[in-house]
Amino acid sequence: MTSVSANEPTGDQLVGRQVVVTRPRHQQAELTDALARAGAEVISMPLIDIVEVPSGVASLRLQLADAENIAWIVVSSPNGARVVAALHEEGCTLPAVAAIGEATADAIGHAVDFVSRRANAASLVDEFPIGDGRVVVVQGERADSTLADGLADKGWTVLRCDVYRTIDTEPTDEELTRARAADAVVFASGSAATNWARLVGPTFDGVIVVIGPVTKTAAESAGLVVGAMADEASVAGIVGALASTFSP
Repeated sequence: MTSVSANEPTGDQLVGRQVVVTRPRHQQAELTDALARAGAEVISMPLIDIVEVPSGVASLRLQLADAENIAWIVVSSPNGARVVAALHEEGCTLPAVAAIGEATADAIGHAVDFVSRRANAASLVDEFPIGDGRVVVVQGERADSTLADGLADKGWTVLRCDVYRTIDTEPTDEELTRARAADAVVFASGSAATNWARLVGPTFDGVIVVIGPVTKTAAESAGLVVGAMADEASVAGIVGALASTFSP
């Protein structure tokens, strides 16, 4: 498996290559546009969808009504960031805001006070200060306890709000047939990789590319063979990793 710098030029390595993009439909545009500019033929096959969890959103709204007594709100992903942004637009006050990675920070639409250098929970925990105040963690239902447990170990009083749910999609037989014959498939989440394994199985003649180590672990746990991992959890990182796999 290779890991490639996001700044590596792509040249014409992707020209004519069929690449399956598995992100939710509303999150595909940036990646599909970048792949198309690099000459790839994009096969859009969302393998997951994101839906809000009303009880989790209501819990977060209630917490933000007491924002002056919250030290931090920690947002783990762009999906959670969009919920936070919507609540802020409603008029909810935000305490100091921390985000896992730049993409999450950008989606919040509010000044962000702390951004982890790498887009994963372990990195944020490592970099986050020790403290003893209240921290509200905004995540999805499938997220593991790395973030909440790690912050609690640093002394913080942590409340987790699961504000969205990831659900599996069911592509058509025609879509699956086309995807199986592609040159590469990209996974930006463990949930998409797991659904691919359920639908397609472990055998794939193309290259499997993942956005980062958490997704890599989930893909391999599902029996998939990962061919490349982006050095940076970004669209540029994914495109660079794909280009590297097809370099002469």
